[in-house]
Parts: sequence; C-alpha cells; structure tokens
Amino acid sequence: MTQLQPLVGTFSEKTVGIVSVFLTSFANFSSIGIIAGTVQGIDSKKGAAVSKFGLKLLIGATLGSILSATMAGLFL
Repeated sequence: MTQLQPLVGTFSEKTVGIVSVFLTSFANFSSIGIIAGTVQGIDSKKGAAVSKFGLKLLIGATLGSILSATMAGLFL
C-alpha cells in the first residue's frame, strides 16, 4: 500500500479502487496464521488440521480477493 501511494495520481479512480480492495484482503501468510491460531484456541485438534491446509487457505483467500476486486470493478 505504501508503494501504491506515490503512483495514485497516474492511475484512474477505478484502478485505484480495484487495487486497494485487492491489497487490503486476507490473502497473506500472516492472516492464515491468525486464522489457524484462532481455530487452535477453540479446539486444538481442529487447529492442527487447519494448519495442514495453510497453502490451500492462502489460495482460497487469493481467489476471494480477486472476486472482491472484480466486484469492486463492476460497481466503480
């Protein structure tokens, strides 16, 4: 986000909106860790199972971010 800020003037408002929605999503490794830690706090056995699917969770979150950015592009 900090690297996007100096370039905001060169992009259209629609592009800035789409990229902002995508970049503020949960598609990163730290968010996957937060999700796995929360599930582990609720149930340790389920937390271990969730941790095994870390990469799949990241791919799913990325697809969700792409869908969100697509929806933002449709409405902007």
